[in-house]
Amino acid sequence: MEATRCADAYGLLPGHEVEQSDAVQAYIQAWLTGPQNWVRLPRDQWPASWAHMSDPVCPLYMALYGHPDSGGCWEKHCEDHLRSVGFVECDPWRSCFWHPQLKLFLVVYVDDFKLAGPVANMKAGWKLIRRGLETEEPHELNLYLGCKHEQSTRVLPDTGVTVHVMEYNMESFLRSYVDRYRELTWV
Repeated sequence: MEATRCADAYGLLPGHEVEQSDAVQAYIQAWLTGPQNWVRLPRDQWPASWAHMSDPVCPLYMALYGHPDSGGCWEKHCEDHLRSVGFVECDPWRSCFWHPQLKLFLVVYVDDFKLAGPVANMKAGWKLIRRGLETEEPHELNLYLGCKHEQSTRVLPDTGVTVHVMEYNMESFLRSYVDRYRELTWV
């Protein structure tokens, strides 16, 4: 969470912004590595050429949700791509990247991307990311990891200085848990 807040703070600097995007079916964008895996497909997904078979199996090539190695395969695929387009890992923070030419800070949490930096460089940054990873259309920061991000500007009373503010609103997230608790306890 500290990394995403650093991205938020960087995005609040004058002339900067912060945006987000989600990877589309992230795991199946990555090749499954390691020992060969075989899967059974549901009968309604069989091609016509399998009609004569009783229990066909086929090799699993892409990292599939639920497979124990899929998360690691997606993470490696994502990190390799980001490095290939100029992002540098921020050691020791895993899944945090800096693009030195564009001055962009990127945080990746599984399939959630948060990019912060100069407004003029954001499109170029997203273009690099999306060159090898399929994501939704980037958009302004809103709901990220269950937390609503609310940006505003305020004038400090004693100095008259205008500052950019980011507030984290967890009300809907908390309300959903309270509602779920009520469902479980009052049934």
